[in-house]
Amino acid sequence: MTERTDDGAVGAGAGDAGWRVGDLAALTGLTVRTLHHYDDVGVLRPDRTAAGHRVYHRAHVERLYRISVLRRFGVSLDDIATALDEPGWTLDGALRTHLAELEDQVLRMERLLHRLSATRPDVPVDARMRADDDAGDVEVCRRLLAVLEDTAVAPTEPLRRVAVLVYADLEAAHRHLVDVFGLEPGPLHRDAGGTVVHGEVRTADGVVMLHRVAPEWRLASPAAVGAATGMLVVTVRDVDAHHAAAVARGATVTYPPTDQPYGVREYGVLGPEGEPWSFWSPLRPS
Repeated sequence: MTERTDDGAVGAGAGDAGWRVGDLAALTGLTVRTLHHYDDVGVLRPDRTAAGHRVYHRAHVERLYRISVLRRFGVSLDDIATALDEPGWTLDGALRTHLAELEDQVLRMERLLHRLSATRPDVPVDARMRADDDAGDVEVCRRLLAVLEDTAVAPTEPLRRVAVLVYADLEAAHRHLVDVFGLEPGPLHRDAGGTVVHGEVRTADGVVMLHRVAPEWRLASPAAVGAATGMLVVTVRDVDAHHAAAVARGATVTYPPTDQPYGVREYGVLGPEGEPWSFWSPLRPS
């Protein structure tokens, strides 16, 4: 026997009778309004009873599952409707296309972020303009107008930076960066003998590659050289919290979180082979 909800919908145990919109909303966590909208735009058209009530069957639920997956990845309803109705559609193909679109959006947003950052009051203008407020305002306006320029990515434009750090023991370095500094673990690649020859760790905006010592390319471990010719700076949301966590995990701190004149709160720490690292958070306006 079927059960009916207060709105007259057939209960979830209805079997072949299907589900009314209220039941499906309760089962999926979506709102009735969302399901009505999916019907209105044509992405999920339910059957109708003789009285005109929406009723959903198994095929509708399967389609709704695919819609929900794609929506979670940010695909528009128009693109979802087109994709699901194409005979050759596959989830893998749809996600690959969406991944390329997201990559382009991220690049545009990063460019916008950099241009907006250049308009901050603490970013110095040309020295000749510092003593002239009007000229300084003109320069800031010029920077703001640059934000409005087209942000299309040129085919030959450098897209992303990839940091490469050289270590004698890649596996130990990978473990330290993940366990102590809290970076996200990436893959470790081994040769036929099981030795790690390449590794990766990640931050939210990119990859840090861990490279083997390679004298043929003049790449040496900072532990062997006794010095480093560069360092990595990582932005975190709360530098004090990150500092406390790193110390608790055994990090060797070179200086504690300190407000810097260049607009960040920063602390220094030694990496797995003695090289310097820095973690910082932008200072909030006072």
